[in-house]
Amino acid sequence: MRNEYFNVMNELGFDVWSATPALESNCQHIESLLPRLQALSMRTHQWITVIGARREVIEQLVAAGISRTRIRWVHGRNQDEREWATEQALLAGTSSIVLSWLGELSPRMQQRLKMASKVSQTHSFVLNDLPSPTPLH
Repeated sequence: MRNEYFNVMNELGFDVWSATPALESNCQHIESLLPRLQALSMRTHQWITVIGARREVIEQLVAAGISRTRIRWVHGRNQDEREWATEQALLAGTSSIVLSWLGELSPRMQQRLKMASKVSQTHSFVLNDLPSPTPLH
């Protein structure tokens, strides 16, 4: 399965091996990132930290070939806790990838996360596909 995702990566044109770690915000869905995450996770044995995600996301990562023993799953009760956990995970420098499910970020928080990602040389992805409220009609 690992080779399958690597081949998809090449077909999509991502150059994972020379990618500079950075904060990527406004990612819509985890499915589009799975090949890239799998390829990035093969480069190191550090944690893949997942913040604010549902259990299904962990299962998707495992199905993509990422070892469950390398996934650190952090819950956050609210936006502030998830933002704090994301910043701390980046600053700790113990993760190769930090995936966060955050709502709308203030420009200040975007800048803080971008700087933390740059300083720690950690790939960081902020997804915003939080479950939407039930429609009223």
